[in-house]
Amino acid sequence: MTLEKKKLGFYAGLGFAVQVIIVFLFCINGCSVSKGKILYADQASMSVDRESKNFKSTASKTLAFNSVAMEEASVEMDYESVNGAFETEDGTDWIKKIIRNGNIGLEVESLSDALSQIENWVSSFGGYISSSDEGSSYLNVRAHIPENRFDEAMEITGNFGKLIYKNVSSRDVTDQYYDIDTRLKNKRLLLEKLQGYLKDAKNITEIMQVESKIENCTSEIESLQGQLNRLSKEISYSEIYINANLPNNYTESGFILPDTKSQFREFISNIIDFSMGYIWSILYILTGGTLCVLLAAFLFWLCFGKLGLVKKLFRKLK
Repeated sequence: MTLEKKKLGFYAGLGFAVQVIIVFLFCINGCSVSKGKILYADQASMSVDRESKNFKSTASKTLAFNSVAMEEASVEMDYESVNGAFETEDGTDWIKKIIRNGNIGLEVESLSDALSQIENWVSSFGGYISSSDEGSSYLNVRAHIPENRFDEAMEITGNFGKLIYKNVSSRDVTDQYYDIDTRLKNKRLLLEKLQGYLKDAKNITEIMQVESKIENCTSEIESLQGQLNRLSKEISYSEIYINANLPNNYTESGFILPDTKSQFREFISNIIDFSMGYIWSILYILTGGTLCVLLAAFLFWLCFGKLGLVKKLFRKLK
């Protein structure tokens, strides 16, 4: 019994030692796995940080690269947002922009007197003459009168001579005017932003791109400004076109009798021309007709007459 107890104690101790060793090995393995996971997690975190930094850097460059186009689109959206809004920056309603033109037809006794009266008339209203054309019996003047005195000026034009016709036309350019004005403001705003981008440009590529945008924007501003100036001038100064004529058979020196001799000579010349044309037509018909008859006769003689080539041909065939 004593020996068996010793054996049992030995095996029990051995089994306990084996269990302790197994538990120890599991602990070591678990620690190494945990350390490996922690190390892998640290490496993955560092890689993610690097990718995040690279992405942020790339995104920043991309945003900087496209910022000019985004701002330009933003400005265009600003323009679209005001389309249909009838208010100015100070909150007041848009002022109607009307272009008015007048046409006057006159019969005058003296072109020089009429021109002098028109010049004084234009000067009295603070206007100007853009063009004039004078002939032996007519005078055409293109005058420009301040818009606020247009009606008053049109009433006086009848004093220059006998009024033949008078008409007034108007054209509403409100939408066109404020369309150009709004585009011009937005282009100027865009130009300021582009100039700011040019200062912040970091390389040659960005500088060249921004400078190209600035050049295009400046060209568009000049074009829009020119359109707005011309439109403003037409609105501010109404155009009045005056056509003055002398009576029939009158010149600046007075009444002139018709030149009957010249007219009679022209009449005789026309008759002679008509007669000669008629005679020549008859000669052409006779000459051409005679030639056609002779040609037909020759062909008949050649084919079916005494020579009879066609007849001889048919005889041989038979």
